[in-house]
Amino acid sequence: MDIKNKSGDVIGKIQFQTSEDEGMVHQIIMDLKPGDGKGIYISNAEDNKFSQQTSYAARDWEGDFDALREKLHPWQPRFPTCSVVQDIKVFHGFDNLSDHEINEMIEESERTGSNVVIRDLKPNHVITGINITYQSDRGVFMLHVFGTTKSRIHVPDTESFKIEKLDVRGHEAYYISKAEIRQLIWIEEDAGGKALQYEIIGSDMSQEWVLNIAESMIE
Repeated sequence: MDIKNKSGDVIGKIQFQTSEDEGMVHQIIMDLKPGDGKGIYISNAEDNKFSQQTSYAARDWEGDFDALREKLHPWQPRFPTCSVVQDIKVFHGFDNLSDHEINEMIEESERTGSNVVIRDLKPNHVITGINITYQSDRGVFMLHVFGTTKSRIHVPDTESFKIEKLDVRGHEAYYISKAEIRQLIWIEEDAGGKALQYEIIGSDMSQEWVLNIAESMIE
């Protein structure tokens, strides 16, 4: 589903995928391991014949919180208040395939008759997201912030999985319950107009507590 800002412009997409979803791309996505990136060309797809699918790997951040904020510039993300940073990890991105590489995939499909052609994406050192663990007076939680705003969330076939549509500062948000894990996800533009995806994740967190964290976050 498309996520829009307050002006009605699309700034991201959140996809909820079930075990009933079929197709080659879905299978490739399910097989991705952290640190994997794939460029996929499917010649007989009705639309979106080419896509890039990634699974980011968390890596330790060696600096402090202030150094991270400086490194993220010009991003201006919001962060929780009244919580202490315990651990910081970063996610590095991948180089996009060039037009030449995409054309080679198309030519290979036509030459071999294969409907699906896959290429590995090359990892780079550009930070595409962060994972910060916080300690608050009510427990431990994690904050993910991504500069990429297309998300896939696997929906297991179980009654313990629930999704509720909520609101964070006027932005569409989704509160997800799966067993003891609670997750709040939304997309919001920073002061410079950069769309950022936020996720708050923790164990047995009440909806009220998660929303209080999100609503109190400041740049």
